[in-house]
Formats: sequence, structure tokens, C-alpha cells
Amino acid sequence: MATHSVSRRLILSIALACFMRLPAPCLAQENPNTLATEPEIQAADCPPFTTFPQVPITIVVSCEKADSVGVTMPLRADARGQAQQKSVRGRYEYREYRSPRGQQQEFMFDNLMQLAPIAGFTVLYSARPSVITARSGQTWVLIKVDDDSYNISVVRDSQMSCDPVNNAEEVAREMEVRSRVAIYGIQFSPDNQIMEEKSSQSLKAVLKYIGQSPARDLVIESHLVSSKGTKEDDYEITRERAYAVGNKLVAHGIPAELLQAKPFGRMQPLTKSDTPMDIQCNERIELSEARK
Repeated sequence: MATHSVSRRLILSIALACFMRLPAPCLAQENPNTLATEPEIQAADCPPFTTFPQVPITIVVSCEKADSVGVTMPLRADARGQAQQKSVRGRYEYREYRSPRGQQQEFMFDNLMQLAPIAGFTVLYSARPSVITARSGQTWVLIKVDDDSYNISVVRDSQMSCDPVNNAEEVAREMEVRSRVAIYGIQFSPDNQIMEEKSSQSLKAVLKYIGQSPARDLVIESHLVSSKGTKEDDYEITRERAYAVGNKLVAHGIPAELLQAKPFGRMQPLTKSDTPMDIQCNERIELSEARK
């Protein structure tokens, strides 16, 4: 009897030990897709993000929104190799994304670099494979990529203004950071074929900048999004204005072979809004470095 009793206790102990170890694997077997489907759940209360397209096969993990937030945007180094950055403050939105399929960091980065121009953004700085700074008019984007996830901070610059450049230093600063500068305040004759002397302040700043810089090929871009007329009309006006600015620079001693006039009409607006300020910002002359 003693031997039989010991055997029963031994059997019960073994059964209890097995039972205590079984629940976790058994539960996993009952629902094998639990872990696989969990990452597919989109974050609650995060509406579709229309400012910048989403990398395919990613989901929203979190989001934020605020009326006024300041974000420091890294920019490429200046001519002396010094790191540059710009502090942008304004209406703010944030999205964090993750790839349930474990897409690699390089894959994410390459996709985002391709999506930026499609969304109308110009990439101002990038550090492979982790950081991208891009801009479209008043809207700035900072993207940070990490392994199988990335986040986007979008700020609409409330401090942006479309004032004329005041001096050559301002022109040089923009050219160093962006390889281009927007020039406002230029006045044209009614037929748009002559740049009037009323624009002398902007003209003096540009002439001084060119005179202080090594000889380089420059593009004179002309932009306009008018509230009246057709896109063909705007293109013709910008063609005449681009040549008018070029002729004025040549008349002040800039070699014609260094200049290229390029009209854009309404093809590259800084902003798609039609407020008075936006119309003013879209009507501009831009000086840019010619691409080799």
C-alpha cells in the first residue's frame, strides 16, 4: 500500500508540473496569428496624413498636432564646412510609422527620398540613412528613419515672409543654404519687357553678390500664379520678365554667357493657397546655380 501511495503521488506531481508549463504554448497554438496581426492595428485617432505620402506597407503608430511648435531643421554645411540649421515655428503635425514586415532602414530612406519630389517638396538636406529635411513653400518637413520605422515632423512656417532681399549678405546666405534665392520687390514695365529702376535695392544686392562671388553660371527663374488669366498667359509673362532681368544684369556688366533665363509660369508655386500673401509669395524671381 505504501508503495502504491508513493506512485500515485509521483504521478500527480508530474502531471501538475506539466500542466503548469503548458498554458503559454497551448494558448499560442489556439490563436497562432495573435502576434502576427497585432502590429497591423493602426493607431487610433490618427487621420490620414495628406501633407506627405506614406511609405507603402507601413502603419501609423502615433500622431500629434499643435497650433505652434518650433522644430530645428538640419541643413547642409556652408562653404566653410560649418553645420547649418534653421528653426521653424508654426502649425505642427507629427506621424510615426512602422513596417510590420520589418523593412530595413535603407529601404525606408530610399522610398522617402523618392516620395519628397512627388509630394512637391525640395530636399534641402539628407544624411543617409537616417535624416531628411525638405521644404515646399512655407511647409517644412523633418524625417527621421530608424531600423523598420520612421517619423515625420511637419511645420508650416508662420514667420515666413516675402520681403525683398536687403543686401548681398542675405543673398549669399540663401545661396549657401539652398543654392537659390527668391527675389521680391522687382517692378516691371506694363509690357513686362523692362525691369524698372524702382527695383534698385534688390538689383544692387544681387549685383554685389555676383561681384563678390567666383564666376559661375546662374539661372534666372521667373514665377507667377495670377488670379486672372490662363496658365499660358502666366508663362508668357514670366518668359518676358526672366529676359528683362537678364538684360538688366548684362547692362550692369554681368557676362551674358553666365546667365540663363528660364520661365516657369505657374508650374512651381511655393504654396497652393490663394490668399493675398500666398499670391505675393508665388510671384517672384529666383536666382539659382545652374546644374552641370
